[in-house]
Amino acid sequence: MRSATILDTATARAVGVPDAVFDLVVPQGLAGGAIATILPGNPLADDWVMPLDLPGDLMVAWSGTLAEGPDALFADEPRTWMAEGHERFEAFCDGIRDALAASGRRLCFRPHARHVLSDPQGTLDFLRRREGEPFGLALSPADLLLPDMLPDAEDHFTRILDFMVPRADLLLLHDARPAVNADEDSERLHPCPLGEGVLPRAEVVEAALTRLRDDAWVVSSPADAATATAWRERG
Repeated sequence: MRSATILDTATARAVGVPDAVFDLVVPQGLAGGAIATILPGNPLADDWVMPLDLPGDLMVAWSGTLAEGPDALFADEPRTWMAEGHERFEAFCDGIRDALAASGRRLCFRPHARHVLSDPQGTLDFLRRREGEPFGLALSPADLLLPDMLPDAEDHFTRILDFMVPRADLLLLHDARPAVNADEDSERLHPCPLGEGVLPRAEVVEAALTRLRDDAWVVSSPADAATATAWRERG
């Protein structure tokens, strides 16, 4: 298990990664160059692109949604979880598989409760089907929760930490909280530092220490010093 941080595009360029066009994941201390590039947007949108000449051997992307419009990325679109969404996602993976393999890159999908990969079982089934192909997992446990799931949060946490953490290439130590202001969307959770939201901080850190593969990365925001060292402190 190794520790990394996220750099925004401007910071990455300022510290010597001139070809950074998206946010990067870099080792703590910046030694060794970029690990991964974080690709924004919706992979299932017609205008989404995935350059293969980006820094790092890994790329991180959402699994995508069939929702449309300017605020569609986290919109509630039931078609995404139905056959239409899964067929679109599988066709997308088939279409990029050979190019990824030829370039030596691995695309790590970041599941979200409103995207095609939306829960532990569906994500693990996908990874099993695609075993040996250039696809992996960038896991942010809080992304798999919505406000109406919080009454059963403990069960969700258990399945996420027990079954998904061991398969992760990147574990993103982000947290999330319900809306607290009138201008925040009450139908989704909002990002915050680990320990300030709905995640059980000690359990997340313990999962990172005991279940994550040795070659995986624990990733935090550079502005969140507590998160950056949480896994070392054992919660």
